[in-house]
Amino acid sequence: MATLQNLRNKAGVLLAAVIFIALAAFILGDLMKSGSSMLRGKQLEIARIDGESIEYPDFQTSFDELSKVYKNNNQTNNLDDKAYQQILDQTWDNLVQERLMGKVYDELGIDVTSQEMFDMVQGNNLHPIIAQIFGDPQTRQVNKANVIRFLKYIQENPEAPQKESWMSVEKQILSSKKMSKYTDLVGKGFTANSLQAKQSIIERNVTANLKYIQKKNSSVSDNEITCSETELKKYYEEHRSDFDQKSQKIISYVTFDIKPSADDDAEALNYVTKLKGEFATTENDKQFVNANSDTRFEEKFFAEKDLASTLGMWAFSTTMNDIYGPVKEGDYYKMYKLIDTKMIPDSVKASHILIRVQSQAELQPAMAKIDSLKRLIESGRVSFELAARTNSQDGSSAQGGDLGWFKRGMMVPEFENAAFLAEKDQLVVTQTQFGIHLIKVTVQGPKSKNVEFAIVDRKVTPSTTTYQNTYAEASKFAASAQDLKGFSRIAADRKKTATINENDRTIPGVGSVRPMIRAAFLESKAGELIADKDKSPIFETEDKFIVAAIEADLKKGTKSFEAAKPTIQMAVVREKKEKMFADQFNASRGADIDQTGSKMGLPVGSASGFKLAYGSVNEIGYEPAVNGAISKLEVGQQSKPIVGKNGVYVVQLTAKDGTTTGNLEAEKKYLYMNSSYKATYQAFEAIKKNSEIIDNRWKFY
Repeated sequence: MATLQNLRNKAGVLLAAVIFIALAAFILGDLMKSGSSMLRGKQLEIARIDGESIEYPDFQTSFDELSKVYKNNNQTNNLDDKAYQQILDQTWDNLVQERLMGKVYDELGIDVTSQEMFDMVQGNNLHPIIAQIFGDPQTRQVNKANVIRFLKYIQENPEAPQKESWMSVEKQILSSKKMSKYTDLVGKGFTANSLQAKQSIIERNVTANLKYIQKKNSSVSDNEITCSETELKKYYEEHRSDFDQKSQKIISYVTFDIKPSADDDAEALNYVTKLKGEFATTENDKQFVNANSDTRFEEKFFAEKDLASTLGMWAFSTTMNDIYGPVKEGDYYKMYKLIDTKMIPDSVKASHILIRVQSQAELQPAMAKIDSLKRLIESGRVSFELAARTNSQDGSSAQGGDLGWFKRGMMVPEFENAAFLAEKDQLVVTQTQFGIHLIKVTVQGPKSKNVEFAIVDRKVTPSTTTYQNTYAEASKFAASAQDLKGFSRIAADRKKTATINENDRTIPGVGSVRPMIRAAFLESKAGELIADKDKSPIFETEDKFIVAAIEADLKKGTKSFEAAKPTIQMAVVREKKEKMFADQFNASRGADIDQTGSKMGLPVGSASGFKLAYGSVNEIGYEPAVNGAISKLEVGQQSKPIVGKNGVYVVQLTAKDGTTTGNLEAEKKYLYMNSSYKATYQAFEAIKKNSEIIDNRWKFY
């Protein structure tokens, strides 16, 4: 029985152990899944603002929204690198402001009512953004009817691209108004008392003349000053905050330019030359150019003075349909065919009526409106001036559409061509980026012969063979280098250095190399060649390949003493010079500044018309310490040695003139306005400075 009980007890223990292991496996498995999810979340974290995590998908959504608005507004499907960076930065700034200020607005009860929004969009207090979008470029006046018409259009057409742009505009207005309310609130907390007002009146109105002596830091060589290791370490400990650094990499790099070869040049020349016979005989020059040239046909007339001398001499002495070239101009081989000549004025005086077009849907109604006005004017039922005053949608409407005199190059190309090719008093219609124009040339300047060309061109570009040869050269270099040591050995005088930050996109002189910069922080370490996740050390810019190695990895935080030592050395040397100069001034101090200068062997300079509020002495430069010392001196008094930015000074006030009294209440108001203005840009910066903001954009973009 004892044995049986023993087995039962052991079996119970064994069963409990099995159950425990099973439960542990289940719980840990679930925890591991959760942990995996948590890890993925951490990997997707693009920012952390005051402990709040922001993930990449959310940031990307905001970035995409702003990108769409930019593309719609600029009528493009692509973002160049500059626009990409601007939108990335704007998305970040919006995010930081929204997360930080949202809490502040909630705590203070700051909000914007629907009535306030209405007032800013179409009421009596239009927001500057509305004025910018809907205002006349010349008069800045906003036609509220245009605003209402636009809002009605996007309400009736919710899928229109302008709808998304408008939502972004409303968001900006809302954010701007909240921030304005906050800064107004902060600004009202500032004040100025009578003592401040009295000092301000003196600083702004009293003019002083002075004499000065300057002992420049550069007058003694740094090599003449010795510093002990103990002195350097003491300075480091006392100024540790001065040596804070961002996460950076110091890199060395070599570039391989992708330049067209002699064969590429010959190929471009041969391409153009082969077209010469067909170009000379074609009857449809525009179609031929658009089918065969790198640059599309452009309807443009040239005066002889606007052309290169050789081309001009040929164009104004040859016969119609003759060919000039091929000739090389910059990166292009070109052939010119003379296709027309006209007598064209050098300037015109014209009037116009503009019907703005902001979408494809508005194009046909605008064209119909212009055609209707054209018929009315031509029939004599209405004057051009009256039609412009009552219909034109730009600032010239107040002058009956009169634009005054203008020369070639002053208007957009479509408008210019229409105006300069029209006859006097002829009504012509043209379309530009602004809308549909009805133009009337009222006066023409002196006419001269102008010529028009059909131009076939071919750009000399690197061929596939040239591209591959350059890539092979970069590959051979990278294979030979292997690492930083090898890179430094074979790069010789070709290498250059740069310090890069996590979010940098370009290197001066190289161009956009964002993939390489990301790889430097994500994939590579000090002493290695920078390589992408596929282990390739070759990166491509617009016109070159680049191979780089990491010289040093500067971690975020405080620089080490050794890393900061060169900077510390300069600072301590400077302090020692300043003390030495101040001691020399004190030992040589005379009854007046002339005697002090004589003993020091230094010239005495003079300055006049100095005002404390200006912040600098013209003859000395920006030296705040000197300004502060002058404010305390009486006429005839010589200052103690003053340590400035560029050396040590002694000054003596020789004259002081101007009123020391004024309207205290007005001065208080002036000081209050200045302080309130500063609040508008300093308040948010102060909040940012005192918040924890972790920027991980570099991991994703």
